[in-house]
Parts: sequence; C-alpha cells; structure tokens
Amino acid sequence: MLIDFVLNISITISVIYLFHRIQYSEDSAKLTSAAFQAALMVTLAVLLLFVPIEYRGYSFSLFFVPLILIRNKLHLKIAAFALVAAAHYFLSSNSVIEILIAGVLYIAAILIMPFFKSQTTPLMTWFNFIFTILLLTGIDLFVEPLGWMQFLIITFMSTALMITASVMYEDIHSIIRVLDRLNREEYTDHLTQLGNIKALDNEVNRLGSRTETISLLLIDLDNFKVVNDTYGYGAGDAVIKQITGLLKNYVPAGGSIYRNSGEEFSIVLADVSFDRTVRLAEAIRNAVEHTNFHVGKNEVISLTVSVGIGFKDSGGTRRQLFKDADNMLHAAKKMGQNQVMFLPLIK
Repeated sequence: MLIDFVLNISITISVIYLFHRIQYSEDSAKLTSAAFQAALMVTLAVLLLFVPIEYRGYSFSLFFVPLILIRNKLHLKIAAFALVAAAHYFLSSNSVIEILIAGVLYIAAILIMPFFKSQTTPLMTWFNFIFTILLLTGIDLFVEPLGWMQFLIITFMSTALMITASVMYEDIHSIIRVLDRLNREEYTDHLTQLGNIKALDNEVNRLGSRTETISLLLIDLDNFKVVNDTYGYGAGDAVIKQITGLLKNYVPAGGSIYRNSGEEFSIVLADVSFDRTVRLAEAIRNAVEHTNFHVGKNEVISLTVSVGIGFKDSGGTRRQLFKDADNMLHAAKKMGQNQVMFLPLIK
C-alpha cells in the first residue's frame, strides 16, 4: 500500500513537470491552450489507473484527483472524464457502478466550481476531500462494504496527492510566468512597452531572409534634453508616451515600432516601396511638428523630430541598412533638425 502511494505521488510529480517542461521549451500557443492542459491531466489520470491503492482486499484508484484539477471549459472537462472512464473500464477490474458514481460526483463538482472565483490549493483540497468521502460512501453502499480504516487511509492518500499535485502545478505555473515576464522584459522597453533594440535586431534578422525589401526609419526627438531639464523627467516620460501613441497611428499593417534609446525610435517595414517609406517618414515628421504635447495639467509644448531612412533590397545587407539609416539621421540633425533624410535610390 505504501509503495503504491509513493508511486502515485512520483507519477504525479513527474508527469506535471514533464508536460510543463515541454510547454515551456516548445514556446507554442498550442501548448498553452486549454486542450493541452486537459491532456496533461488525462494522461496523469490514466497513468494513476495502473497503480491503484491496494488495501484490505480492495483496489482503489486516485484517477479522479487530476481530473478535479482541470480548470478549462466544461466540455473539455466532460470529454476528459469520458476518456479516463473508458480507460478505467478496460484497465480496471472494478465495477462499472464505481465509474458511474464517480461520473455523477464529477459532473456535480464541475458545475459547482465556477461559482468560486479562484481555485486555490486549499479550495481544491476541500473539493477533493468531499469528493473522496462521497465516492467511498457510494462504493460502500452500492459496490461493496468498506471499513472505516479504508475510508481513513484512502481519504488521507487522496488529500495528500491533491495537495502535492495542486502545489506543484501552481509552483510550476508561477515559475513559467516569471520566466516569460523576464523574457519579455529582455526585449521590451519598460516605459512604452515597445520592443527595444534587441527586439529590433531580431526583427530585422527575421525579415532578412523572408522579404524582398526592408525599410528602417530612425526617428529622434530634437532637443529633447531641454524638455527634461525644463519640465523634469516625469514630463519627459509623459512626452515619450505621447510620441509612442502618435507613432503607433502611423505604422502600417505588418510594420513594427521600437524604442532604441531615450528619445530615439525606429520603425521597420517589410516589402514597402522606397517612395512609400519616404512619404510615411514625412507624414510622421509633419504630424509631430503640428502636435501639442502635454507636460503638465495645463501646459503644452511643441516638438520636432529628425528622421533617417535606410532601405535594403535583395542586394543589400543588414549592416548597410543600419549604417545608412544612422548616417541619414545624423545628416538630418546637421541640416537643422526637423528633417527627413535618405540616400537616393539608384536603379
């Protein structure tokens, strides 16, 4: 009996870890779906059928514990139980009545659970405790008599398995959430939530082998230091956010925007003509020039931007793309700011 219990705990820990390790390493939306999570619990439930608890002549499986942990849509929960019930019928020598009793209790449980806002470990433990007592009572009444020690031992093991599974499930999810947040922060600007310079590099690299042309706009706020010195860094941050909102309105479908540094932004466009790129840059320059930016409750300022354009076709290189855009940005600054500069496209 003790060995069976240890095997149940070991299988639960191993399967939950393995599924989440696959989920994290694959980084696929399919693996974070409700169906994937249900598949985890169905797999675990079926495996638990192979190691039932043997005590005083009765063989009892804790297959229902992972099923209770499923937090997906109702139809997935019912489908999960149906699959496990079928496996239970073919793998177990227990009565079909036991499966029916478990099914009735499970349907009742999944109909009640949505009324609770958060399915925490204590709540799931109580659900499992009551479920186990009622299931054992049903078996005692309709299948075969059970002794009080069987009630006590099996309920204790079921509760211990639920606590182990629920705590580990929550812990792994918390770790994955932290890792995902750290990964996002590595490629995300904290203030604007735009991609940062690393994200920009990745996007240009990704597009390099997939598109015929890449347009890169480097956009720098003119004299932005004066804003910080005059109105404070809080006002400067507010202006950066307003600029971000303005730029987002001008990025066409398929384009992406990034914050490279304090007051420098970039826009990457794939398969957009050179002429359209120049027109977009001029539209952005003009929009910034004619926009009032709030630096306080009742105070607004005017700003301008300088824009440098880089353009890469099938014969160009990533390095040249960045170099051209950077050189043109510096040229725009030297020409008096509030300029759009680009190298003429020679064909």
